[in-house]
Amino acid sequence: GKGVQKAVKNANTILFTALKGKDFDQRSLDQKLIEVDGTPNKGKLGANAILGISLAFSHAAAQSKKMPLWKY
Repeated sequence: GKGVQKAVKNANTILFTALKGKDFDQRSLDQKLIEVDGTPNKGKLGANAILGISLAFSHAAAQSKKMPLWKY
């Protein structure tokens, strides 16, 4: 639907620009995502985009540390 299309567009434009070339741990990434959105309900960028990026990061970080996701 339109919510998913908006999330993909925002991830590929606004969030890509805000995150590109920077180092993050999980907490600082999540804080940056919330900061870039700037709304209390994640309405500007969409919770789908924010959650998707956060979860992808956590999966990659857990794998790089050879940890199960639940333990990361």
